[in-house]
Order: sequence, then C-alpha cells, then structure tokens
Amino acid sequence: MNAAEQIVDQYLQLCLRCFTIADVKVVRGNNRQLDLLAINPKQNTQYHIEVSVTHDLGFAPDANKLYAEFDRKFRGVPPARDGHKTDHSKGKNYLANIEQTYKQAGLEPSKIKRVYCCWFAKEGAGSIDTERYFKDTGLKIEIWSLRDDILPDLLETIGTTNYDHPILRTLSLLKQHNKQNKKTREQE
Repeated sequence: MNAAEQIVDQYLQLCLRCFTIADVKVVRGNNRQLDLLAINPKQNTQYHIEVSVTHDLGFAPDANKLYAEFDRKFRGVPPARDGHKTDHSKGKNYLANIEQTYKQAGLEPSKIKRVYCCWFAKEGAGSIDTERYFKDTGLKIEIWSLRDDILPDLLETIGTTNYDHPILRTLSLLKQHNKQNKKTREQE
C-alpha cells in the first residue's frame, strides 16, 4: 500500500469510522487488485476506493482520463495494449471477478459506493464525467480529492496523540508544527 492509499485508509478508519481491507486480490484476476474495501457497520455503508494521486497539477485527470480510469478500476476493462496476447486483445473483462471479490469480502455489489480518489480533478471534469459514466454503465462513481477533502478532514480529526501509525504520526507532527508556527508568528 503506497502513502496516498495509507492516508485514505486512515481517513476511512478515523473520519468515516470504517473497517478496511487493503490491496485485495481480485478473484482469478490477472495481476489485479482493489486498493481499498471498507464498511461502516453502523450505517451499513460499503466502499470500493481506488486511489490515484500525483500532486503535479499538470497530471490532474480530465473527463476522458476519468472515464478510462473508471472502466479499468471499477469494471475491470483492460487498457488497450498492442499484442495478440494481451487481455485487451483477447476481449477479457474482470467485472464478474471484481463482483465475486466483493462478495468474498462480505460486501454486496449493488450497495457499494465506488470512489475514485485523486489529488483533484480538473474543473468540471468530475461531475460531468460521473454523470456520463452513470448514463453509459449504470455505475455511480464518487470522486474524492485528497487535497481538498481527505487531508483537511483527517487533519481536523487527528490530535496530538503519539500515534503508532507513521502516516498519522507525520500528520500529527505537521499539524502541531503549523499550529505552533502560527502562534509564534502571532506573538511577534
């Protein structure tokens, strides 16, 4: 699990009060895995979250990239690649395998909230593309911004506890750094 996935995992646990499973191998999926599955038992909310984060603003996904990513991540459509032995050239699709993976984890495919998490989506791309994607496929996708949604909520939730988790400890230290520097600047 990379750092961005760990941040989202901690957000799900601390802010949304979910139990999580990370890096779930897709049943009979050829080198395929789901980044995060989560459930909030109190609200009976289920999630499948895919995380793709780069903070370079030039790589923020636009509507076309989002559509292809949704297909690949949530419907198991292999990306187009040259060669006669690729999953794409063979016409493979892993949607049934993904749904079987949900069921093996105790989740119900029809109840799962599918979430694509990126640093941020280009202006308008998220809402336009999720609407078009739903019309084309019947799957609702939510887009979460690590920059604008998850990090601020997580920073607000964590305290000064000496967390064992390295991501939480780092965020806690940064939060205190910012708080103490602001206080020092105000006193000057």
